[in-house]
Amino acid sequence: MDVSGDNVADLIYRSEVSGRLLLRKGIAASGGGVDLQSLASAANSADGADSVYGGSGWGRTGIPKLMGTPDADKDGIPDIWTVHSNGQVRFYAGSKTALSGSGTEIVTPKSYWQTRLAIG
Repeated sequence: MDVSGDNVADLIYRSEVSGRLLLRKGIAASGGGVDLQSLASAANSADGADSVYGGSGWGRTGIPKLMGTPDADKDGIPDIWTVHSNGQVRFYAGSKTALSGSGTEIVTPKSYWQTRLAIG
C-alpha cells in the first residue's frame, strides 16, 4: 500500500518491542513496482531508516487485531481498522507521515469482538 503518495508501495508494521507502528518507505524498482529489497530492511528503504507512524499503545495487549485497508475515507491514503482488547472497534484515517489522535470509535466495546480470530 502506498502511504507516502509517491506511487511506490510502503510497509507499515507493528513493533511489539516499542508498541509503535513503524513506516518503511519503498523504492521504485527499475522494471516498475517496488524494489522488494527496499522493504526487506530499514537500511535499504527510501529514507534509510524506519519512522514512527503510530506512537505508543499499538502493542498486541491493547490492540490485539489491526488491519490496513485501502482508502476508506476517500483522501487517497490507506487507513487502519483496529479491535481493542475491550472489544471496541476503531477507525484510524491514514496520513502520509504519521497517525494522529486515537481514531474514531465505530463500535462501542462489545464482548463478541474479543473472541474473533481476525478482522477483514
